Amino acid sequence: MGNLLPDRHPNRDFFILDVSDAAPKDDMASMEHPVFSLSVKPDMRELEYQHEGKRVVVVPSGKGLATIMDKDILLYCISKLVHQLNAGEEITPWVELSAHEAMVATNWRTNRESYQRFEDALDRLRGTTIKTNIRTGEHTQVRGFGLIDEYEITRRDERGEIGPFGRMTQVRIKVSDWTFKAVESMEVLTINPKYFRLRRPLERRIYELARKHVGDQGRSFRIGLDKLQKKVGSNSPEKKFKFFLKQIAQDEHIPDYDIALDDRIVTFRAKKAKGFTRGQSMMAFGIPGTPSPALLDKARRAAPGLDIYVLYDEWRSYMESLGEPPKNFDAAFLGFCKKRAISRK
Repeated sequence: MGNLLPDRHPNRDFFILDVSDAAPKDDMASMEHPVFSLSVKPDMRELEYQHEGKRVVVVPSGKGLATIMDKDILLYCISKLVHQLNAGEEITPWVELSAHEAMVATNWRTNRESYQRFEDALDRLRGTTIKTNIRTGEHTQVRGFGLIDEYEITRRDERGEIGPFGRMTQVRIKVSDWTFKAVESMEVLTINPKYFRLRRPLERRIYELARKHVGDQGRSFRIGLDKLQKKVGSNSPEKKFKFFLKQIAQDEHIPDYDIALDDRIVTFRAKKAKGFTRGQSMMAFGIPGTPSPALLDKARRAAPGLDIYVLYDEWRSYMESLGEPPKNFDAAFLGFCKKRAISRK
């Protein structure tokens, strides 16, 4: 299947500028259902997916369907919105960013070709039309909509003056109402930053499904090969799809999860660490998967402006690495938050 993409920007926090303490977020609706094309070439097909009463129709623009690589931009927008929510800020569908920060955060190159790729991706995200009965925030969209509603680009010429040509500096992106409601309702999941090092579109799609169905718990997720192919959105012949899946399982590049293929049944499991899956070791310690509302409030006061859910995940991983439970869970986590807040100053 090939190697991972290189870590192109190793000497920086994962997110730069005002989201340096955030982690990438993905909306659960597009993780569960095949909304993005897996093609690396212009894909002019109209896609339709139906399963258990849920239906998605995806219609391409003149530049083709939005791809799962184009989705990086949307993931960055979602992450910024969630970061603002966790900081207690009011959010709107408009997200302001620079192309450079988004490219660094999602492991793109930052050369001239990447800026053109970034703009082409915006066109596909804007032009691809979605029609679906899948709810986000208990709301069903009754109209066709784009993956983003619109975007604005600020350009500056060699003299630093704003004009229609020249270098892309600032970008404003308005996410769709479907996406915005998912963020408002916190129907999002943190994804591993190593996701952006996955080279093949199919690997990324497999990771999304594993993250959605396995999470960080000890349970496994089993699915039939034909159903998985439908969920992934692959139009390869079944024999070829099975071959690619075997390669992915052998390469073990998917962050956090292992894949096993037994005839026509595919099983996803959390990767093992020190003889336990992460979920098993944390449950053995008695540490819940999410902090209680009371602990959340205390943590936000201890580390204002930081993403508490990300801190909780980091603290759980740290506790696992120690191999023994803390004497007082709440005190240990709050102490961790305070140290992170101090180190940020």
